[in-house]
Amino acid sequence: MLNLLPNAKIENQPVIVRKIDKKIGQNDKGYYHLQISYGIKNYDAKIWNDSPEIAEKIPAGSLAYITGVVKDFKGTLQIHINKIDKIDNPSQELINKVIPSASLNQEALKTEVFNIISTIKNKDIKQLLSNIFNNDTIKNMFFKKSAGAEIHHAYLCGLAQHTLEVTKIVINFTQIFPYVNYDIAVAAALLHDIGKIVELSDFPENKYTTRGKLIGHISIGVEILNNFISKMENFPSQIKYELEHCILAHHGTLEMGSPVVPMTIEAIAVHNADKASAEINAFHLAIERDTGTDEWTDYYPTYKRAIKKTTTTT
Repeated sequence: MLNLLPNAKIENQPVIVRKIDKKIGQNDKGYYHLQISYGIKNYDAKIWNDSPEIAEKIPAGSLAYITGVVKDFKGTLQIHINKIDKIDNPSQELINKVIPSASLNQEALKTEVFNIISTIKNKDIKQLLSNIFNNDTIKNMFFKKSAGAEIHHAYLCGLAQHTLEVTKIVINFTQIFPYVNYDIAVAAALLHDIGKIVELSDFPENKYTTRGKLIGHISIGVEILNNFISKMENFPSQIKYELEHCILAHHGTLEMGSPVVPMTIEAIAVHNADKASAEINAFHLAIERDTGTDEWTDYYPTYKRAIKKTTTTT
């Protein structure tokens, strides 16, 4: 993470150019407004030059070296870029250094997922989960994708981390509420966002794919589930319906994108676990990304509030 201070000079600093837009200032002169990132931190940046070559050479999602100076603009750090050069064919080492990542590595996340699968008692559900998460294509994508483009778990391995958080919350629910079916709820938690392996592109781009925009991860997730079930003999139809429902309902409401609302105990458990993981991580990311100089973040449009950055202890 970059820890910048006002008036600090930056020279050949590698960053991800997340957004780049041409603007017109109050003096009617053009300039570029950028959002750049290094690790989890996002910064606003300006290039006081309206050359069309800049946007052509530095598309959003690319890596670039920047040189410039840090300014304090109304209590927020802003980088004024004097020079920017696209990094062509960046090494994997450089990509890993620049992109945001989860606290646990892929191998640790894989171990946790398979340890949880081993606790499933129903042989059909356990076999289904084993088939899905041992599939080379899914395994290679699931453990490196993010869980979102911007708001929550928007970093390398974020999808696996979010999935594990949801699953652990659901496991706690089953201990508090013993009438929640452990195997159905835990399996649904592990699978609820599986469609995001298709919905989101790889880093450093990490954007919604065309199929992701047109179909969405909920429908893609049910498609993946049914594809694997179709290859199993005599998979119980009732379990299939229960798992489908949990995936379809995990956003909770029609307004939030679920085609159906939760109508089983397991579905409402998965929905609430998903909501808790996503919102708590979103607050954490907002705090980590914020470049303001006081104890509150800027107004956060997604949740319609500013967020306090420090916790008072006694």
